[in-house]
Amino acid sequence: MLRTRALVRHRAFRRAYATSPSPHALIFLEHRAGAIESASLSALTAAEQLGGQVTGLIVGGPEEVQGVVDKAKKWVFRSCS
Repeated sequence: MLRTRALVRHRAFRRAYATSPSPHALIFLEHRAGAIESASLSALTAAEQLGGQVTGLIVGGPEEVQGVVDKAKKWVFRSCS
């Protein structure tokens, strides 16, 4: 009898997760000397194939980041077409 009650209580506390209409992905884009690492490009491509919003995070000095951002934008538009 105790087991039955435990199962009933366990079912009552089941979690229900809300699902978004489209997936969102945050990609950390690693770079060295202004060149985006191939693993980061693979992650970017995989995230784009999910069909949702993709956000890229690029960390670095101001002299490097803008060039990496420009390359990432070109990569996104090239892989979409």
